[in-house]
Amino acid sequence: MVAMKKPDRVILHREALYQEIWETPNRQLAKKYGISDVGLAKICKRMQIPIPHRGYWAKVAHGHEPRKQSLPALDGNGLAQVVIDKSAEELLRIARQRLATSQQRNRENERIHKLKKKMTDWETSQRIRTYVTAMRTTDSTTDATDPEFLDWAGTYADHLDPTVDFRIEVLDMP
Repeated sequence: MVAMKKPDRVILHREALYQEIWETPNRQLAKKYGISDVGLAKICKRMQIPIPHRGYWAKVAHGHEPRKQSLPALDGNGLAQVVIDKSAEELLRIARQRLATSQQRNRENERIHKLKKKMTDWETSQRIRTYVTAMRTTDSTTDATDPEFLDWAGTYADHLDPTVDFRIEVLDMP
């Protein structure tokens, strides 16, 4: 039934797989070939091999002999054999794992960037508040001590500060 050309490659022949699928439960057979039961069912569909219906193996376990569907003739769309190349499956698994790792790394980098921006905004807001406080206590009459300007600067500090729930929509526009 199974011709092994090399350890990581298995060739499934239609007639032999048909016999196995009706002699061994799908999950056990799939495990034998190192694939999932869903993957085995898809292979059977592509090879136009009927598979046991739900409850078939329960009936067999209770001593019944349920009807086995016959193997239909292969039409132009079906496959007479399928090659399971485990090395290709392993490469696909590795590629998927690398993609997941890359996506996780990108999420982490976005978080780091967001954290650094919020820290910079917080530090700037703290510096502005310190400046505003210093200017309010100065007896100077320069533009920097103008009360309207200092009020605006305090509001801007609140806008930057990520710990304050306050936004100035005009300042958020690009």
